[in-house]
Amino acid sequence: MVKRFAENGIAFDCFEAEGDVGGIWNLDSPHAVYGSTYLNSSRKLTRYLDFDFSEDWPVYASAAQAQDYLRAYAEEFGLYEHITFNTRVEKIERTGEGWLVTLQGETEPRPYDGVVVATGHHWHPSVPDYPGTFEGEVLHSHDVKSKGQLKGKRVLVVGAGNSAVDILDDAAHDGEAAIHSMRRTYYFFPKLLFGKPTDTVIDRLSRAPLPRKFMYGIYKLGMLVLIGSHGRYGLPKPDHDLFEAHPTASNTYLDHLVHGRVVAKPGVARMEGNRVYFTDDTSAEVDLLIWATGFSVHFPFMDDSYVLDEQGWSKLFIHTFHRDWDDFFAAGLFDPAEGGVWQIADYQARLIAAFITAQENDPARADWFRALKRTGKPDIGHGIKRQDTPWHRFEIHHLRFRRYMKRLLKKFGASARPAGDLRKMGESRQNAKSAGETLKLAS
Repeated sequence: MVKRFAENGIAFDCFEAEGDVGGIWNLDSPHAVYGSTYLNSSRKLTRYLDFDFSEDWPVYASAAQAQDYLRAYAEEFGLYEHITFNTRVEKIERTGEGWLVTLQGETEPRPYDGVVVATGHHWHPSVPDYPGTFEGEVLHSHDVKSKGQLKGKRVLVVGAGNSAVDILDDAAHDGEAAIHSMRRTYYFFPKLLFGKPTDTVIDRLSRAPLPRKFMYGIYKLGMLVLIGSHGRYGLPKPDHDLFEAHPTASNTYLDHLVHGRVVAKPGVARMEGNRVYFTDDTSAEVDLLIWATGFSVHFPFMDDSYVLDEQGWSKLFIHTFHRDWDDFFAAGLFDPAEGGVWQIADYQARLIAAFITAQENDPARADWFRALKRTGKPDIGHGIKRQDTPWHRFEIHHLRFRRYMKRLLKKFGASARPAGDLRKMGESRQNAKSAGETLKLAS
Protein backbone atom coordinates (compact mmCIF):
# COMPACT_ATOMS: atom_id res chain seq x y z
CA MET A 1 0.00 0.00 0.00
CA VAL A 2 2.76 2.44 0.95
CA LYS A 3 4.50 2.20 -2.43
CA ARG A 4 1.32 2.47 -4.49
CA PHE A 5 0.00 5.46 -2.53
CA ALA A 6 3.35 7.25 -2.73
CA GLU A 7 3.75 6.79 -6.48
CA ASN A 8 0.17 8.00 -7.08
CA GLY A 9 0.61 11.12 -4.97
CA ILE A 10 -1.97 10.08 -2.38
CA ALA A 11 -1.35 11.70 1.01
CA PHE A 12 -1.23 9.10 3.80
CA ASP A 13 0.17 8.05 7.16
CA CYS A 14 1.25 4.45 7.75
CA PHE A 15 1.46 3.09 11.30
CA GLU A 16 3.19 -0.17 12.18
CA ALA A 17 3.01 -1.67 15.67
CA GLU A 18 6.36 -3.48 15.35
CA GLY A 19 9.84 -2.07 14.84
CA ASP A 20 10.28 -3.20 11.23
CA VAL A 21 8.39 -4.28 8.13
CA GLY A 22 7.36 -7.89 7.58
CA GLY A 23 4.29 -8.57 9.72
CA ILE A 24 4.27 -12.27 10.57
CA TRP A 25 7.54 -12.59 8.61
CA ASN A 26 9.32 -10.17 10.93
CA LEU A 27 11.14 -12.80 12.99
CA ASP A 28 11.98 -10.24 15.66
CA SER A 29 8.27 -9.92 16.47
CA PRO A 30 6.45 -12.10 19.02
CA HIS A 31 3.76 -12.56 16.34
CA ALA A 32 6.17 -14.05 13.80
CA VAL A 33 5.74 -17.39 12.06
CA TYR A 34 7.41 -20.58 13.23
CA GLY A 35 11.15 -20.24 12.68
CA SER A 36 11.46 -23.40 10.57
CA THR A 37 8.68 -22.30 8.24
CA TYR A 38 9.20 -22.13 4.50
CA LEU A 39 6.91 -20.36 2.08
CA ASN A 40 4.28 -22.67 0.61
CA SER A 41 4.08 -20.58 -2.54
CA SER A 42 6.82 -20.47 -5.16
CA ARG A 43 8.83 -17.36 -5.87
CA LYS A 44 7.02 -16.74 -9.18
CA LEU A 45 3.58 -16.51 -7.54
CA THR A 46 4.81 -14.85 -4.33
CA ARG A 47 6.98 -11.88 -5.30
CA TYR A 48 5.75 -8.35 -5.74
CA LEU A 49 5.04 -7.35 -9.32
CA ASP A 50 8.11 -5.13 -9.63
CA PHE A 51 10.69 -6.85 -7.40
CA ASP A 52 12.05 -10.37 -7.78
CA PHE A 53 13.72 -12.62 -5.24
CA SER A 54 17.48 -13.03 -5.23
CA GLU A 55 18.57 -15.23 -8.15
CA ASP A 56 20.46 -17.68 -5.95
CA TRP A 57 17.51 -18.34 -3.63
CA PRO A 58 15.56 -21.60 -3.68
CA VAL A 59 12.11 -21.99 -5.22
CA TYR A 60 10.55 -21.94 -1.74
CA ALA A 61 12.12 -19.30 0.50
CA SER A 62 12.68 -19.77 4.23
CA ALA A 63 11.11 -17.52 6.84
CA ALA A 64 14.42 -15.69 7.25
CA GLN A 65 14.66 -15.15 3.50
CA ALA A 66 11.07 -13.89 3.39
CA GLN A 67 12.01 -11.38 6.08
CA ASP A 68 15.09 -10.30 4.09
CA TYR A 69 13.01 -9.91 0.92
CA LEU A 70 10.43 -7.63 2.53
CA ARG A 71 13.14 -5.49 4.11
CA ALA A 72 14.98 -5.29 0.78
CA TYR A 73 11.75 -4.24 -0.95
CA ALA A 74 11.21 -1.44 1.55
CA GLU A 75 14.82 -0.29 1.13
CA GLU A 76 14.80 -0.56 -2.68
CA PHE A 77 11.80 1.72 -3.08
CA GLY A 78 12.46 4.06 -0.15
CA LEU A 79 9.42 2.99 1.85
CA TYR A 80 10.92 3.16 5.35
CA GLU A 81 10.68 6.94 5.39
CA HIS A 82 6.90 6.70 4.91
CA ILE A 83 6.25 4.35 7.85
CA THR A 84 5.91 5.24 11.54
CA PHE A 85 7.14 2.20 13.48
CA ASN A 86 6.45 1.06 17.06
CA THR A 87 3.08 2.80 16.90
CA ARG A 88 0.01 0.71 17.56
CA VAL A 89 -3.43 1.75 16.35
CA GLU A 90 -5.73 1.42 19.35
CA LYS A 91 -9.03 2.42 17.78
CA ILE A 92 -10.59 3.18 14.40
CA GLU A 93 -14.05 4.69 14.44
CA ARG A 94 -16.27 5.93 11.64
CA THR A 95 -17.82 9.37 12.02
CA GLY A 96 -20.26 11.30 9.89
CA GLU A 97 -17.45 13.04 8.01
CA GLY A 98 -14.71 10.43 7.90
CA TRP A 99 -12.66 8.49 10.42
CA LEU A 100 -11.10 8.98 13.84
CA VAL A 101 -7.93 7.02 14.57
CA THR A 102 -6.52 6.74 18.09
CA LEU A 103 -2.85 5.80 18.40
CA GLN A 104 -0.98 4.19 21.26
CA GLY A 105 -0.01 6.82 23.83
CA GLU A 106 -2.30 9.50 22.43
CA THR A 107 -5.52 10.67 24.09
CA GLU A 108 -6.92 12.67 21.17
CA PRO A 109 -7.91 10.78 17.99
CA ARG A 110 -6.61 11.92 14.62
CA PRO A 111 -9.07 12.67 11.80
CA TYR A 112 -8.65 10.93 8.44
CA ASP A 113 -10.59 10.95 5.17
CA GLY A 114 -10.16 7.21 4.70
CA VAL A 115 -8.70 4.04 6.18
CA VAL A 116 -6.89 1.01 4.76
CA VAL A 117 -6.65 -2.01 7.07
CA ALA A 118 -3.58 -4.01 6.04
CA THR A 119 -3.02 -6.07 9.19
CA GLY A 120 -3.90 -9.42 7.66
CA HIS A 121 -5.78 -11.97 9.75
CA HIS A 122 -3.25 -14.57 10.89
CA TRP A 123 -2.60 -13.31 14.39
CA HIS A 124 -5.74 -13.93 16.52
CA PRO A 125 -5.45 -17.63 17.53
CA SER A 126 -8.49 -19.87 17.36
CA VAL A 127 -8.49 -22.50 20.12
CA PRO A 128 -11.16 -25.23 20.35
CA ASP A 129 -12.80 -26.33 23.57
CA TYR A 130 -12.85 -30.04 24.48
CA PRO A 131 -14.11 -31.81 27.61
CA GLY A 132 -11.63 -32.29 30.41
CA THR A 133 -8.42 -30.59 31.41
CA PHE A 134 -4.96 -31.16 29.96
CA GLU A 135 -2.24 -30.77 32.59
CA GLY A 136 0.77 -30.73 30.27
CA GLU A 137 2.18 -27.83 28.29
CA VAL A 138 -0.25 -26.17 25.86
CA LEU A 139 0.65 -23.85 22.98
CA HIS A 140 -1.00 -22.51 19.88
CA SER A 141 1.06 -22.88 16.71
CA HIS A 142 1.28 -19.07 16.83
CA ASP A 143 3.47 -19.45 19.97
CA VAL A 144 5.83 -22.10 18.59
CA LYS A 145 8.96 -20.31 17.43
CA SER A 146 11.70 -22.94 17.29
CA LYS A 147 12.27 -26.68 17.23
CA GLY A 148 13.93 -26.38 20.64
CA GLN A 149 10.44 -26.15 22.16
CA LEU A 150 9.75 -29.68 20.86
CA LYS A 151 12.99 -31.42 21.75
CA GLY A 152 12.61 -34.63 23.72
CA LYS A 153 8.84 -34.20 24.19
CA ARG A 154 5.83 -36.29 23.26
CA VAL A 155 4.16 -33.78 20.97
CA LEU A 156 0.52 -33.82 19.89
CA VAL A 157 -0.39 -31.44 17.06
CA VAL A 158 -4.10 -30.82 16.49
CA GLY A 159 -5.05 -29.44 13.08
CA ALA A 160 -4.10 -30.18 9.49
CA GLY A 161 -2.94 -26.92 7.92
CA ASN A 162 0.50 -25.92 6.74
CA SER A 163 1.65 -24.85 10.21
CA ALA A 164 0.65 -28.25 11.59
CA VAL A 165 2.77 -30.23 9.14
CA ASP A 166 5.71 -27.83 9.53
CA ILE A 167 5.72 -28.40 13.29
CA LEU A 168 5.20 -32.15 12.88
CA ASP A 169 8.24 -32.30 10.61
CA ASP A 170 10.46 -31.01 13.42
CA ALA A 171 8.66 -33.02 16.10
CA ALA A 172 9.28 -36.19 14.07
CA HIS A 173 13.03 -35.56 14.23
CA ASP A 174 13.52 -33.79 17.55
CA GLY A 175 10.61 -34.90 19.70
CA GLU A 176 10.29 -38.17 21.59
CA ALA A 177 7.02 -38.82 19.76
CA ALA A 178 4.97 -36.98 17.13
CA ILE A 179 1.21 -37.52 17.13
CA HIS A 180 -1.17 -35.84 14.72
CA SER A 181 -4.89 -35.38 15.39
CA MET A 182 -7.34 -34.39 12.63
CA ARG A 183 -11.12 -34.19 12.94
CA ARG A 184 -11.26 -34.54 9.17
CA THR A 185 -8.71 -35.57 6.57
CA TYR A 186 -7.40 -33.14 4.00
CA TYR A 187 -5.61 -33.51 0.70
CA PHE A 188 -1.84 -33.29 1.04
CA PHE A 189 0.01 -31.86 -1.94
CA PRO A 190 3.73 -32.21 -2.65
CA LYS A 191 5.48 -28.91 -3.28
CA LEU A 192 6.73 -30.15 -6.65
CA LEU A 193 4.80 -31.78 -9.50
CA PHE A 194 6.76 -33.10 -12.47
CA GLY A 195 9.78 -31.19 -11.16
CA LYS A 196 7.89 -27.88 -11.14
CA PRO A 197 6.43 -25.91 -8.20
CA THR A 198 2.92 -27.22 -7.60
CA ASP A 199 1.30 -23.79 -7.53
CA THR A 200 2.77 -22.84 -10.92
CA VAL A 201 1.63 -26.16 -12.42
CA ILE A 202 -1.91 -25.53 -11.17
CA ASP A 203 -1.72 -21.93 -12.32
CA ARG A 204 -0.68 -22.96 -15.83
CA LEU A 205 -3.25 -25.75 -16.12
CA SER A 206 -5.96 -23.35 -14.96
CA ARG A 207 -5.33 -21.29 -18.10
CA ALA A 208 -6.34 -24.16 -20.39
CA PRO A 209 -9.73 -23.60 -22.11
CA LEU A 210 -11.27 -26.74 -20.61
CA PRO A 211 -14.51 -27.31 -18.67
CA ARG A 212 -13.92 -26.98 -14.94
CA LYS A 213 -15.21 -30.45 -14.10
CA PHE A 214 -12.83 -31.95 -16.65
CA MET A 215 -9.96 -29.85 -15.31
CA TYR A 216 -10.52 -30.95 -11.72
CA GLY A 217 -10.83 -34.52 -12.92
CA ILE A 218 -7.31 -34.17 -14.32
CA TYR A 219 -6.08 -32.81 -10.97
CA LYS A 220 -7.65 -35.69 -9.03
CA LEU A 221 -6.28 -38.31 -11.40
CA GLY A 222 -2.84 -36.75 -11.23
CA MET A 223 -2.85 -36.74 -7.43
CA LEU A 224 -4.03 -40.35 -7.35
CA VAL A 225 -1.22 -41.43 -9.69
CA LEU A 226 1.51 -39.43 -7.94
CA ILE A 227 0.48 -39.94 -4.31
CA GLY A 228 -2.08 -42.72 -4.15
CA SER A 229 -5.15 -43.04 -1.97
CA HIS A 230 -5.31 -41.82 1.61
CA GLY A 231 -5.82 -45.40 2.75
CA ARG A 232 -2.24 -46.24 1.79
CA TYR A 233 -1.09 -43.90 4.54
CA GLY A 234 -3.57 -45.08 7.14
CA LEU A 235 -5.79 -42.03 6.67
CA PRO A 236 -9.54 -42.02 6.09
CA LYS A 237 -10.85 -40.65 2.81
CA PRO A 238 -11.60 -36.90 2.94
CA ASP A 239 -15.27 -35.98 3.31
CA HIS A 240 -14.94 -33.33 0.60
CA ASP A 241 -13.83 -33.07 -3.00
CA LEU A 242 -10.43 -31.80 -4.08
CA PHE A 243 -10.14 -28.00 -3.64
CA GLU A 244 -13.39 -27.74 -1.66
CA ALA A 245 -11.07 -27.28 1.30
CA HIS A 246 -7.62 -25.74 1.37
CA PRO A 247 -5.04 -28.45 0.49
CA THR A 248 -1.99 -28.78 2.72
CA ALA A 249 1.43 -28.45 1.09
CA SER A 250 4.19 -30.73 2.37
CA ASN A 251 6.94 -32.91 0.96
CA THR A 252 7.53 -34.68 4.28
CA TYR A 253 4.22 -35.38 6.05
CA LEU A 254 3.20 -38.51 4.14
CA ASP A 255 6.78 -39.79 4.29
CA HIS A 256 6.74 -39.43 8.09
CA LEU A 257 3.50 -41.42 8.23
CA VAL A 258 4.78 -44.39 6.22
CA HIS A 259 7.99 -44.49 8.27
CA GLY A 260 6.13 -44.28 11.58
CA ARG A 261 7.78 -41.04 12.62
CA VAL A 262 4.32 -39.44 12.86
CA VAL A 263 1.26 -41.30 14.15
CA ALA A 264 -2.09 -40.11 12.79
CA LYS A 265 -5.15 -40.00 15.04
CA PRO A 266 -8.73 -38.82 14.53
CA GLY A 267 -10.26 -35.90 16.41
CA VAL A 268 -9.84 -35.25 20.13
CA ALA A 269 -12.68 -36.55 22.33
CA ARG A 270 -11.53 -35.47 25.79
CA MET A 271 -8.48 -34.83 27.96
CA GLU A 272 -7.49 -36.01 31.40
CA GLY A 273 -4.17 -35.25 33.08
CA ASN A 274 -1.48 -35.76 30.45
CA ARG A 275 -3.57 -38.23 28.49
CA VAL A 276 -5.58 -37.26 25.43
CA TYR A 277 -8.44 -39.49 24.27
CA PHE A 278 -9.46 -39.64 20.61
CA THR A 279 -12.77 -40.36 18.91
CA ASP A 280 -11.65 -43.90 17.93
CA ASP A 281 -11.35 -44.81 21.65
CA THR A 282 -7.54 -44.76 21.59
CA SER A 283 -5.44 -42.44 23.74
CA ALA A 284 -1.90 -41.12 24.08
CA GLU A 285 0.30 -39.69 26.82
CA VAL A 286 1.41 -36.23 25.76
CA ASP A 287 3.89 -33.69 27.13
CA LEU A 288 3.13 -30.85 24.73
CA LEU A 289 -0.23 -30.14 23.09
CA ILE A 290 -0.10 -27.73 20.14
CA TRP A 291 -3.29 -26.27 18.72
CA ALA A 292 -2.53 -25.76 15.02
CA THR A 293 -6.15 -24.77 14.57
CA GLY A 294 -5.80 -21.54 12.67
CA PHE A 295 -6.92 -18.04 13.40
CA SER A 296 -10.20 -16.23 13.77
CA VAL A 297 -10.80 -12.98 11.92
CA HIS A 298 -11.04 -10.27 14.54
CA PHE A 299 -10.01 -6.62 14.69
CA PRO A 300 -9.51 -5.44 18.28
CA PHE A 301 -9.03 -1.85 17.11
CA MET A 302 -12.38 -1.52 15.32
CA ASP A 303 -15.89 -2.91 14.98
CA ASP A 304 -15.70 -6.27 13.20
CA SER A 305 -18.93 -5.40 11.37
CA TYR A 306 -16.96 -2.99 9.19
CA VAL A 307 -15.62 -6.12 7.45
CA LEU A 308 -17.68 -9.14 8.52
CA ASP A 309 -21.35 -10.05 8.30
CA GLU A 310 -23.21 -11.74 11.16
CA GLN A 311 -22.03 -15.20 10.05
CA GLY A 312 -18.38 -14.13 9.94
CA TRP A 313 -18.09 -13.93 6.15
CA SER A 314 -16.41 -11.02 4.43
CA LYS A 315 -18.90 -8.47 3.18
CA LEU A 316 -16.28 -6.54 1.24
CA PHE A 317 -16.29 -6.49 -2.55
CA ILE A 318 -13.43 -8.82 -3.64
CA HIS A 319 -12.28 -8.78 0.02
CA THR A 320 -11.07 -5.22 -0.58
CA PHE A 321 -13.75 -2.53 -0.92
CA HIS A 322 -16.61 -1.68 1.42
CA ARG A 323 -19.79 -1.89 -0.60
CA ASP A 324 -21.39 1.28 0.78
CA TRP A 325 -18.44 3.42 1.86
CA ASP A 326 -15.88 4.84 -0.56
CA ASP A 327 -13.30 5.48 2.15
CA PHE A 328 -12.71 2.06 3.74
CA PHE A 329 -10.47 -0.63 2.28
CA ALA A 330 -8.68 -3.85 3.23
CA ALA A 331 -5.47 -5.31 1.80
CA GLY A 332 -4.22 -8.85 2.38
CA LEU A 333 -7.51 -10.06 3.85
CA PHE A 334 -7.77 -13.30 1.87
CA ASP A 335 -6.33 -16.81 1.61
CA PRO A 336 -5.14 -18.03 -1.80
CA ALA A 337 -5.78 -21.69 -2.55
CA GLU A 338 -2.44 -21.65 -4.35
CA GLY A 339 0.21 -19.00 -4.82
CA GLY A 340 1.18 -16.30 -2.35
CA VAL A 341 -0.46 -13.33 -0.65
CA TRP A 342 1.99 -10.53 -1.47
CA GLN A 343 1.44 -10.52 -5.23
CA ILE A 344 -2.35 -10.39 -4.91
CA ALA A 345 -2.10 -7.73 -2.20
CA ASP A 346 -0.01 -5.69 -4.65
CA TYR A 347 -2.88 -5.80 -7.15
CA GLN A 348 -5.26 -4.79 -4.36
CA ALA A 349 -3.08 -1.80 -3.50
CA ARG A 350 -2.97 -0.63 -7.10
CA LEU A 351 -6.74 -0.98 -7.44
CA ILE A 352 -7.39 0.92 -4.20
CA ALA A 353 -5.09 3.71 -5.38
CA ALA A 354 -6.86 3.79 -8.76
CA PHE A 355 -10.30 4.20 -7.15
CA ILE A 356 -9.12 6.91 -4.75
CA THR A 357 -7.50 8.79 -7.64
CA ALA A 358 -10.61 8.41 -9.81
CA GLN A 359 -12.79 9.93 -7.09
CA GLU A 360 -10.73 13.11 -7.47
CA ASN A 361 -9.89 13.14 -11.18
CA ASP A 362 -12.31 10.87 -13.06
CA PRO A 363 -15.87 11.01 -11.61
CA ALA A 364 -17.33 8.87 -14.41
CA ARG A 365 -15.00 5.94 -13.72
CA ALA A 366 -15.50 6.40 -9.97
CA ASP A 367 -19.29 6.19 -10.46
CA TRP A 368 -18.91 3.05 -12.59
CA PHE A 369 -16.80 1.33 -9.94
CA ARG A 370 -19.02 2.53 -7.11
CA ALA A 371 -22.00 0.80 -8.72
CA LEU A 372 -19.95 -2.35 -9.34
CA LYS A 373 -18.65 -2.72 -5.81
CA ARG A 374 -22.10 -2.18 -4.34
CA THR A 375 -23.72 -5.21 -6.00
CA GLY A 376 -21.00 -7.12 -7.87
CA LYS A 377 -20.37 -10.77 -6.96
CA PRO A 378 -17.61 -12.02 -9.27
CA ASP A 379 -16.47 -15.63 -9.13
CA ILE A 380 -13.00 -15.37 -7.60
CA GLY A 381 -12.98 -18.99 -6.43
CA HIS A 382 -13.07 -20.61 -9.89
CA GLY A 383 -16.59 -21.93 -9.41
CA ILE A 384 -15.65 -24.11 -6.43
CA LYS A 385 -18.00 -24.34 -3.47
CA ARG A 386 -15.68 -24.17 -0.46
CA GLN A 387 -16.37 -25.79 2.88
CA ASP A 388 -18.27 -23.53 5.28
CA THR A 389 -15.52 -23.14 7.84
CA PRO A 390 -13.69 -20.02 9.10
CA TRP A 391 -10.58 -21.27 7.30
CA HIS A 392 -12.27 -21.03 3.90
CA ARG A 393 -14.32 -17.87 4.18
CA PHE A 394 -11.59 -15.76 2.61
CA GLU A 395 -10.40 -18.33 0.09
CA ILE A 396 -9.60 -17.15 -3.44
CA HIS A 397 -8.32 -18.71 -6.65
CA HIS A 398 -4.99 -17.01 -7.36
CA LEU A 399 -5.23 -16.90 -11.17
CA ARG A 400 -8.90 -15.96 -11.31
CA PHE A 401 -8.47 -13.20 -8.73
CA ARG A 402 -5.42 -11.81 -10.57
CA ARG A 403 -7.22 -11.80 -13.88
CA TYR A 404 -10.26 -10.05 -12.47
CA MET A 405 -8.20 -7.31 -10.84
CA LYS A 406 -6.21 -6.83 -14.05
CA ARG A 407 -9.46 -6.25 -15.93
CA LEU A 408 -10.58 -3.71 -13.35
CA LEU A 409 -7.24 -1.88 -13.54
CA LYS A 410 -7.53 -1.64 -17.32
CA LYS A 411 -11.03 -0.19 -16.98
CA PHE A 412 -9.55 2.45 -14.70
CA GLY A 413 -7.11 3.23 -17.50
CA ALA A 414 -4.19 1.76 -15.58
CA SER A 415 -1.71 -0.80 -16.86
CA ALA A 416 -2.17 -4.37 -15.67
CA ARG A 417 1.50 -4.30 -14.66
CA PRO A 418 3.41 -1.57 -12.80
CA ALA A 419 5.56 0.85 -14.75
CA GLY A 420 9.29 0.28 -15.02
CA ASP A 421 11.48 -2.79 -15.30
CA LEU A 422 11.35 -5.70 -12.90
CA ARG A 423 14.05 -5.11 -10.31
CA LYS A 424 15.90 -7.96 -8.65
CA MET A 425 16.86 -8.27 -5.03
CA GLY A 426 20.48 -7.25 -4.50
CA GLU A 427 20.84 -5.90 -8.03
CA SER A 428 20.74 -2.21 -7.08
CA ARG A 429 23.27 -2.70 -4.30
CA GLN A 430 25.59 -4.52 -6.69
CA ASN A 431 25.18 -1.78 -9.31
CA ALA A 432 25.91 0.88 -6.71
CA LYS A 433 28.99 -1.03 -5.57
CA SER A 434 30.21 -1.39 -9.17
CA ALA A 435 29.64 2.31 -9.82
CA GLY A 436 31.61 3.21 -6.71
CA GLU A 437 34.50 0.96 -7.73
CA THR A 438 34.50 2.54 -11.22
CA LEU A 439 34.66 6.05 -9.75
CA LYS A 440 37.49 4.98 -7.46
CA LEU A 441 39.48 3.57 -10.38
CA ALA A 442 38.81 6.67 -12.49
CA SER A 443 40.11 8.95 -9.76
